[in-house]
Amino acid sequence: MAVDTTAALIQTLTTALEATTAALPQQQDLIQPEGISLFDTKNDLLLSYLQNLVFLIVLRLRQPDETSSDDLLHQVISKLVQQRVYLERGVRPLQGKLKYQVDKVVRAAEEAQRRVNQKTAQQSVAESAPNGDDASDSDDSDADSDDPTTLKRKPSPPTEETSHGPRPGSMRVAGASKATGTSRSADKSTVTGAYKPPRNNPTLMPEDRPNRERDQSARKRRSKLLDEYIDEEVSTAPQSQPSIGAGGTITQQGRGAMSSRERERERERTDYEERNFVRLPAMTKAERKKEKARTMNDKRDLFGGEDWTGLGGLGDRINRTVAGKGRAADGPGLFERRDKRRRETIDGPRGDGAAGPGIGDTFEKRRKILQGRADKKNRRRA
Repeated sequence: MAVDTTAALIQTLTTALEATTAALPQQQDLIQPEGISLFDTKNDLLLSYLQNLVFLIVLRLRQPDETSSDDLLHQVISKLVQQRVYLERGVRPLQGKLKYQVDKVVRAAEEAQRRVNQKTAQQSVAESAPNGDDASDSDDSDADSDDPTTLKRKPSPPTEETSHGPRPGSMRVAGASKATGTSRSADKSTVTGAYKPPRNNPTLMPEDRPNRERDQSARKRRSKLLDEYIDEEVSTAPQSQPSIGAGGTITQQGRGAMSSRERERERERTDYEERNFVRLPAMTKAERKKEKARTMNDKRDLFGGEDWTGLGGLGDRINRTVAGKGRAADGPGLFERRDKRRRETIDGPRGDGAAGPGIGDTFEKRRKILQGRADKKNRRRA
């Protein structure tokens, strides 16, 4: 009895498999001779991945105890990982790179199919309709084309040759519509009588370029001096200083040294030459002359190794601040009164030069000279 049941079950399964095989598409239908091989490879990888995944699920459900089954499980997992890498790192980047070309081919195929269907439909309509109806339809179409109030037939979409290139017809239509819109706006402004100024782009008024460049250079100079002062005097961060005479830090035949800004510029020049394997040209005669003039201008306000730029303006501000509003015109300021009292109360030997021109008088004389130079420079700039 059991044998008969088993035979009947096998016969039933065989019949079901044959029916299913007959219902499935044939192999030649699945393979397209003009298709894209990347998609075929992707389908094969996905199918193999699903098969191994089902096989892994079956092994998990059985819960084997033999070591041989564990080895088989590891093989299945490694195969799944390998196929996943193929899909993630191989197929997906290639599909992203070929997306534009694939879309172009698909659009061309759809357009070709649409043209074939449209041509077939037109042939069927022409065969079914009589000649008289065709003539009346053509007359009606001519009348509709002459009537501007009727809706015009939408032109057919572009073909494969013109779908990815410029469309002269559309550009002519756009230009005609733009000209029509301009004429309509002009007619509207003429009818209303209101003046409409032209829309011009906003522009900046011309500036005095030499003055602007001079102001920018002075501003950069002040900011650089302040940065150098903060880095060298105020900042407590450690700094690396080159040895005296190392790396060409001595300039002007030993009478000067390169500043940090000059060392940075020289380092950038060296890095550029080493990186690009080229030798930058040396300074020309005009550039050397300009650099010398700039150096002389920088040294004009130097005294005792210090930069006294803007000392006159600073002294005037301090004088105005200390003297006040009403006392400046009435009498001496606070500094002058204190200096007078100090001279009267200080006791010491006479005739040793203390009462004559001392360090303060020398500094005051030097300050006046620098103030005169600064005033001349300001007048020259003005």
